[in-house]
Amino acid sequence: MISTSRLIVGLFLNVEAWAILLLNIFVLWCIIKSRLYANKDHSVYVLSGFNIASEICQLTLHVLYIGPSVVAGTWFFHGQDSLGVTIISTVFLGLWYLGSLLQILFATNRFVVICFPTRTFFTRRSVVCLIGISVLCALAMVLYSQIFSPCCRITPDPRVFGYSYLVFPNQTTNPSMYYVDLPLDAGTSIYCGISYIALFGYVFKAGTKNSSAGRREIRCCIQFLLMFLTYSVAWLTFFVYPAFGIEAAEAYVVTPSLVVLNGGVNSIIYLILNKEVRHAANQVLGREVFKESRSSLDPAHASSKNPQCSSTSRPIYQSKQHA
Repeated sequence: MISTSRLIVGLFLNVEAWAILLLNIFVLWCIIKSRLYANKDHSVYVLSGFNIASEICQLTLHVLYIGPSVVAGTWFFHGQDSLGVTIISTVFLGLWYLGSLLQILFATNRFVVICFPTRTFFTRRSVVCLIGISVLCALAMVLYSQIFSPCCRITPDPRVFGYSYLVFPNQTTNPSMYYVDLPLDAGTSIYCGISYIALFGYVFKAGTKNSSAGRREIRCCIQFLLMFLTYSVAWLTFFVYPAFGIEAAEAYVVTPSLVVLNGGVNSIIYLILNKEVRHAANQVLGREVFKESRSSLDPAHASSKNPQCSSTSRPIYQSKQHA
């Protein structure tokens, strides 16, 4: 019989996963329908669109298996080391690795676009190539950590309302954690953290803090900074939270809840702060559900001379300084 606490916690996780999955599908459809990715100055939408698509796959895994297994308290297969759980955990971790690498691309994109506005490194072609490299790297890492490593693999674990390491018999070390999981997660957070700190410093130094251009670039940084913070807290809870010695298994649902939230933070931020996506959403819905300024409707204000926060174009305050 399913306990009341398991039912409540499991339903919360499932409702959260379904809500964010539907939100991601809606935002991705807005990007595709409005062809925001087609503008050569908006190649970051190619990266954002791919990121949202990969998170849709991750969230689908949660709504179809991880969430229901948490409610039921069972594996739905023949244990943690079964073939079914191995396949699911490999897909889950591969998507997580890919998301980590995409975080690095987002941070690099913001750093190059704002600090080196005359460079054209992030073209659509280069973004597609970088995405392809990220996919191959994520595939190589997940094959090692989940298949070829002597120990151990991360799997969904309904017993702890989240995820845990499957420890192989007669193994005293965990090369998957020490050689892949921790270096990738910590390295991503450190790299992104340094990048965003440098960006804020550059914007405050090169632009006027109270100018509209300066505020816009700060808002751009905040968008991707929130993505980075959600990602960092999610993986930190997996490694650090158990060290608190909390006995209630239900408390560990915080990790999958943050993983699910991390999967939707890009879409949430776009609908809150990005004029182009809000305008596209209103067009898809056929009514003005998301408030937008008149400038966001004017093609002249959407050109490369006045980019939105997601654009890869040259910031306005840079143009004014060199005019």
